[in-house]
Amino acid sequence: SYGLRACLALACGAPDQPMAVVDLASENQIPRRYLEQILNALRHKGLVQSTRGARGGYQLSRVPASISIGEIIRAVEGDMDPILCSVPEMRSENCRTSTGCVSRRLCYDLETTLMRILDGTTLEDMRLEAVRLQNARENDNVTVQLSKLLPI
Repeated sequence: SYGLRACLALACGAPDQPMAVVDLASENQIPRRYLEQILNALRHKGLVQSTRGARGGYQLSRVPASISIGEIIRAVEGDMDPILCSVPEMRSENCRTSTGCVSRRLCYDLETTLMRILDGTTLEDMRLEAVRLQNARENDNVTVQLSKLLPI
């Protein structure tokens, strides 16, 4: 998501210097107006903070190690929809009862595993992976802009 890309770019930047929206948008190929909406949602959830003025912009509100990927996704996208039919209220009329549904347990396990991974992975984990990939490419004499390593 663009929200994850923006947060990762902020995590990879100087921690004490806000990044201007125009720079954040252009360096990460995110439409500026859409990025402003994303940053506003992230700010309302306390994940980023804004600074006004000529040297203003956005920066993370907390250290990257304390921000989970799940928090970022929920801040931008809202709560995730249930996977298939793991929530009884989401069943269709044709759905069998929970005792007769073969896929019900699988759906529940998929959903809980996905949330555990997203909530257990921090922005710092992803920042370190981006740095590792960048270093590996530099060792191979290949220069890649950091934004090319960020998720689409």
